[in-house]
Amino acid sequence: MSTILVATDGSSSAQAAVAAALELAKETGDDVGFVTVWREFHGDFGLPYAKLLAPDLADIERDWALETLAAAAAEAERAGIPADTVARHGKPAHEICAVAKERAARMIVVGSSGWGLIEGLLLGSVSSEVLRHTRRPVLVVPRPE
Repeated sequence: MSTILVATDGSSSAQAAVAAALELAKETGDDVGFVTVWREFHGDFGLPYAKLLAPDLADIERDWALETLAAAAAEAERAGIPADTVARHGKPAHEICAVAKERAARMIVVGSSGWGLIEGLLLGSVSSEVLRHTRRPVLVVPRPE
């Protein structure tokens, strides 16, 4: 059985990606893997705020990632689709591509941030980075209106 890897961060775009991947998996018989990547916020000099000012921030980020994965897995269970989850720490696009390679995923499904050209250039786009750094097919699901 092949795997569809779905990147999720709990945003509305990611929720749309989860729904699209589950619909696709129903049609293809694939199982689904969910991945989320968390990291600490960093300050002006690259120092992590969590370690300097509020050590609990790292726990909050990690806990949010785990809650996001649990919600996606519950949605897959309700749909009757086999699913597993992976939480990673680091750069989102890099980790998503690494998990896809490790699991020999058939494809990667990600949500579009919905940002315009300027915001995407300034803030970066995980979906664009995934497209550039993987050899696997990528389905980018637009943000719901």
